[in-house]
Amino acid sequence: MAATGVRVVTSAPGAVEAEPLSHTSDELIESDYEARKKSAGGALAPWAVAEAIGYAYRQPGNVTMHEIVLTATGQEA
Repeated sequence: MAATGVRVVTSAPGAVEAEPLSHTSDELIESDYEARKKSAGGALAPWAVAEAIGYAYRQPGNVTMHEIVLTATGQEA
């Protein structure tokens, strides 16, 4: 995309505090998610992910952040 002047960034957040579990009735999925979140000391707040993406967007037109990887501090990579 560089030749077109379009900037592209890949955002790869770890566990994010969200409502996806309200759409499942599988107790194993829910307990696994809660266990992973607990082991990492919590999940990312949605606003933290939005702030990172906003930061990339606000860079000058001649700057591209190709990748953003963010996780809770306790989450293993």
